[in-house]
Amino acid sequence: MITETIQPDVAIVVDVTHDTNTPMMEPKKQGNVHAGKGPTVTYAPAVHNTLRDLIIEAAEANDIPFQREASSRVTGTDTDAFAYSNGGVPSALISLPLRYMHTTVEMVHREDVINTAKLIFESLRKIEGGMDFRYFH
Repeated sequence: MITETIQPDVAIVVDVTHDTNTPMMEPKKQGNVHAGKGPTVTYAPAVHNTLRDLIIEAAEANDIPFQREASSRVTGTDTDAFAYSNGGVPSALISLPLRYMHTTVEMVHREDVINTAKLIFESLRKIEGGMDFRYFH
């Protein structure tokens, strides 16, 4: 709902994702994500490829560790809402690996928190005013 009010030009959504090394998680079904190896950058229909690539370039240029994650339909995050609002907003998702999600003992790796903040910062530095994210010009 906020997209109607703020009319964003771009959206970098930050959320958590399952550390699939957690007991009862199935990496074959849910991907191979581990706490301590950096935030994840998601590939999904709602994720804008140009913006996602900009984030990956920011990570690589600044030696920020990251992992790749895939969603076949929806991300289950605000990324979906932003991407399909206002005629389409270039959107991407950066996620913090989290163990024991939705329990009283959720845990993250300290370096992942730091690297998530660095990745957001360096990605924002690469976005220039008036930047055109269209696939075709």
